[in-house]
Amino acid sequence: MDMKEMSKSSEKMTLRDAMTLEELRDILAANWDGPGKFKYKKGLFGKSLQFDTVMQIQPRVTIKDNTLIVRKIKNSTKVGVGGGPMIDYKDTKQRLAAAKEGGIKAAAFGGHDNFKAVCERIKEILGARVS
Repeated sequence: MDMKEMSKSSEKMTLRDAMTLEELRDILAANWDGPGKFKYKKGLFGKSLQFDTVMQIQPRVTIKDNTLIVRKIKNSTKVGVGGGPMIDYKDTKQRLAAAKEGGIKAAAFGGHDNFKAVCERIKEILGARVS
């Protein structure tokens, strides 16, 4: 596993023509068979496509003019009982399942691997539109 690639917090793609996030959403919705699902969200910081969180890493897609950016967002929900230790149950469950299927490497790098898979699938779907 290349540490330089793992430390990247975003992936930028330059599109041949400007595209809106709504157009991208429609294209992906018609062709998506990649990892997980995605939702179109509007918020304080603008519009984005938010993919499923895997091992505390959530890919988020935004577009500005002809630059598509996939960001790696750390998303954690920790729960504690009675002042005890805080645990992210969803993350723990995903890591245990990954360890059973693919070993320690899958448990450690599963979130990053999912992020890479989302980026690659977006590039494949957009095909000639990405320069």
